[in-house]
Amino acid sequence: MDELEINDYLRRALESAGGQFSELSVSHHEHEDDDGTAFLTDRPLTPKVEGSHAPSTPAAPRDNAENRLRQIKSQKAAKLVSEACEIMKADNFIEACAKLSRAIKMKGDNANYYMLRGECCLQLCDFREAILNYNHAIFLSSESAHGWEARLSYIHYLYSQILYDEHDFQGALDQINLALHYKASRFSYQSRKIAYLYALKQNKACLELVEELLQSHEEAELYVLRARLNKLFGHITKCFYDVHKALELNPENRQASRIVDELNKSAEECRSVAVNLALSGNLPEAINKITVSIDTNPTVAEYTVFRGTLLRQQGQFDEAIDDFMKALTKMNEDSKTYQDALRQLVLTYNDFAIECYSKGYYEEAISLLDQAIKRERNEKGFYTNRGDSFRMIGYLSFALADYQQALELDPHDWVIISKISLVHHQYGIKEYTNKRYSDAEKCFTTAITCNAKIAQYYISRAWSRFMQKHLPAARADLLRAMYLDSSIEEGVMLAARLYPNQNIDSILNAKSSEKILRQMRELVAGEAPVQDQVVLSSNTLAHEPLAQENIAQYNGWMDRYKATNNEVKVMLETRPSLTQRVPKIMSQQKVSQRENTTCAWMKKYFDSKANPVS
Repeated sequence: MDELEINDYLRRALESAGGQFSELSVSHHEHEDDDGTAFLTDRPLTPKVEGSHAPSTPAAPRDNAENRLRQIKSQKAAKLVSEACEIMKADNFIEACAKLSRAIKMKGDNANYYMLRGECCLQLCDFREAILNYNHAIFLSSESAHGWEARLSYIHYLYSQILYDEHDFQGALDQINLALHYKASRFSYQSRKIAYLYALKQNKACLELVEELLQSHEEAELYVLRARLNKLFGHITKCFYDVHKALELNPENRQASRIVDELNKSAEECRSVAVNLALSGNLPEAINKITVSIDTNPTVAEYTVFRGTLLRQQGQFDEAIDDFMKALTKMNEDSKTYQDALRQLVLTYNDFAIECYSKGYYEEAISLLDQAIKRERNEKGFYTNRGDSFRMIGYLSFALADYQQALELDPHDWVIISKISLVHHQYGIKEYTNKRYSDAEKCFTTAITCNAKIAQYYISRAWSRFMQKHLPAARADLLRAMYLDSSIEEGVMLAARLYPNQNIDSILNAKSSEKILRQMRELVAGEAPVQDQVVLSSNTLAHEPLAQENIAQYNGWMDRYKATNNEVKVMLETRPSLTQRVPKIMSQQKVSQRENTTCAWMKKYFDSKANPVS
């Protein structure tokens, strides 16, 4: 077999493995030694490595003999290699391997001989010997190392698959790591390593390698594998997004479709269990189950809305608001689920505001109700609750505007009317404290117009009239108050001044009191004439009949009040929302001051009538 045939065979063998071949150059040159005989010499295939023995010009007869012996061995080795190549063409690799071994014994510094023997071992599936021969060849020849390293890497790769088929997963992993040592960027090798790591249950390392590969290769199979690993680690949401990414890359990927079906089925099962738990009253477990549904399929907005509803029932308002806000971003505004989520959101704001109100965080309650009103402007309860919060921090103008807005939505709501009367009475107390008794009388009159069955309103107006020396009108108010509540303490004190030396029974039984008491009986029984009844329109408040000399004055005041009330409404709509990052608790001093300025009857009435509407 000549030199060209050997080179052609080796080139085809290496090209099939993706490598390059450094041609075997065996040239026979005739030289004459000192005695004139001709001999064949072997030109070196590669540059000699350190420690090799290159023939040199003999300096003595002994050196000539050694050179002659080496030349004979080289000639014999070349002949054996030629014969081995001929035998390899006939697929007789065992005999070829034996001849190559004899050639290597004669000339062990030729890297191509080791490479050829490595190929024979590879054909015989003796991967270990093939690896050893290629390693030795690479050691001897640095020039051909690159091509041979590629071939050696492929042999390690093949050997790893054989070991994997034999269930020697650790051995397969070791071999693929050696293959990656020479070809670290080969995608097929890295994919095999993932399989071996997965078989060894080294899931964390497997997941890290998959994520590293996905940065440079977006393959559907890699996303499916990462989805399985994420599911194994309990990262269900990541698993969901991975399989959907795989379907985007390959819509016909059956494994990804099967995983999606499994996730959807699991999510629905958990939702059904959550519904049953909620109906049985086990809300914490229901929340846990619906959370699993959300993690399994985060695109279904109904799951998030359902969990938000359960959290609201549990009083976890912050988490509920977050869920409703997320759900709103997943849906079309025209859908029914969107409207349900929006309704639940505003109700959660309202419930949260009530919670803050009950703990004394009035400014926080106002901020929450601002959010609710911004999304739902036709709910009277929101305005009523915000009015209560404003009233508790002393913003009576804002409170009155909110009550008026609520009254426009429902002109016949007696609770709202009562709250309006309470605000006017508080205005009257401020005016009375500042010794503006005339203005205080007007405020008390408006309060009575709204609710004519509260004894304290009449007592307060009687005091303001008494301070203005309107004694008949003051006595009439005292009689009205005594009829409604004869034990009121302030009424007894005022009676001592208006009716000296008379007790309560004598005052009520006096003939001069009969007309007023009869009017009150009719009022309480609901039989009072229309002009004496409390009449309210949707925008303005009417007043009870006054003395003839005060009608013009009172009408002027009502006109000013209407104008001021409209201004307050505008201010309320345009004012910035109150925000408070840290819950603000009133000091004990402020609480004491508020209690001192608020009469006992106001506390009693507020507790019974003026609590926020849930």
